[in-house]
Amino acid sequence: MSKKLYDIPIHLPLTATRRKAIDKYINANSKFADTPVSHEWVEDQAETTLRISTPPVVWDVLFHPKKVEVFGDAPLWARLLLTRQKQAQLKEQIELVLEKTGFLKS
Repeated sequence: MSKKLYDIPIHLPLTATRRKAIDKYINANSKFADTPVSHEWVEDQAETTLRISTPPVVWDVLFHPKKVEVFGDAPLWARLLLTRQKQAQLKEQIELVLEKTGFLKS
C-alpha cells in the first residue's frame, strides 16, 4: 500500500520540456544509485504520475499545477529502514531534482 510522504509546493507546472528534463536528470544520475533505477510516466485524465522503481520501493510522484505529491510503496522491512533522517534526505533530493528541472524559482 502506498504511503503519502510529502507535499512539495512548486512554482511552475509540469510541461513537456520539464518532463524531458526530468527524464534526462534521472537517466544521467541513476548510475549513482545503490539499486537499479527505472521510471515511467503514467497518464490519466486527472493527473500525470512519474513512477520510479528502486527495488524494493516504488515511488509515485503526482504532478499538480502548484504542488507535487510523493508516495512510496515498499514491503514492511524496507519501510522500517526509512528513518526520519532518511526521509528528510530523500525530500532534499526530490527538491533538488525539482529545482534542477525548472519547477522551482531560483
